[in-house]
Amino acid sequence: MVFSINLTFLFTVFLLFRSVCGAYSVLAEEYTSGNFFQKFDFYTGSDPTNGHVQYVSQSVATSLGLIRNDAGSVYVGVENQKIAPNGRQSVRLESKKRFTRGLFILDMSHMPSSTCGTWPAFWTLGDNWPNNGEIDIIEGVHKNTQNSMALHTKDGCSISTGSNLLSGVQVSKNCFVNAVGQSNNQGCSQLDSRTNSWGDGFNNVKGGVYAMEWTTQFIKIWYFPRNLLPSDILGKNPEPLKWGTPAGFFQGNCNINQNFNSHKIIFDITFCGDWAGNTWGSAGCGALASTCNAYVANNPTAYKNSYWQINSLRVFSS
Repeated sequence: MVFSINLTFLFTVFLLFRSVCGAYSVLAEEYTSGNFFQKFDFYTGSDPTNGHVQYVSQSVATSLGLIRNDAGSVYVGVENQKIAPNGRQSVRLESKKRFTRGLFILDMSHMPSSTCGTWPAFWTLGDNWPNNGEIDIIEGVHKNTQNSMALHTKDGCSISTGSNLLSGVQVSKNCFVNAVGQSNNQGCSQLDSRTNSWGDGFNNVKGGVYAMEWTTQFIKIWYFPRNLLPSDILGKNPEPLKWGTPAGFFQGNCNINQNFNSHKIIFDITFCGDWAGNTWGSAGCGALASTCNAYVANNPTAYKNSYWQINSLRVFSS
């Protein structure tokens, strides 16, 4: 009885310590240049967002030079030499392993450039969308320079995070994909106010690190330029409580456990489609061609800098 009570006491102390110190110590998965492509599936179906794109298999991507292992990093890009009337060839990677909660840390030196027609994203997704949720960590279109972060869910999830709790800007609050008064599938979205958080701005500072913390209570997203990395963020025991105010902070009238479950990690670069295609003119790209599809199809060299250069991706369990 005494032994059992002592074990219970120690376990309680451990949980309290974990909640106070905020450090993560259990590495659930690590993606590096040596194993990266072995741990992802190559999606080859039609684009769910109706993009002007053809997602190719690993063998085709390798033969076309769309993927490769560089010294200590991996390159993931798009076809940029041929006219593409039926869609530009690209890669959509989906992790073989699934995750529910945790700390996701992505170290990159380059992301797709701020180029008209592009719509790249780094995100997580559950099955039977939107019932198990979607978390957009890095996303943007065309000539954007500020990163867009968002959650997409079934009905019944909204965000009410105070503006003092995030460094970014709240754009929309209802995470439901068909929310009244919001654009279709807008979700609850927040925008990083820094112009080096996405595309050309990110690449000009030699990249940096993105981190997403997903708990039972909230989802937070940080971005750190290369010269401002926390000392522990690439170490064995990262501690988000020491990292300061996140760029994105999603919390409110939303049961995280009921809306976000068993997610795969996705990297993709699509073109045009539901977002980029519908904002072609308003984004200042209309002078280049009459439509987004026409420009993407006929200007392959515009996309030479549309690539991810990934140093590592680590996932710690909560």
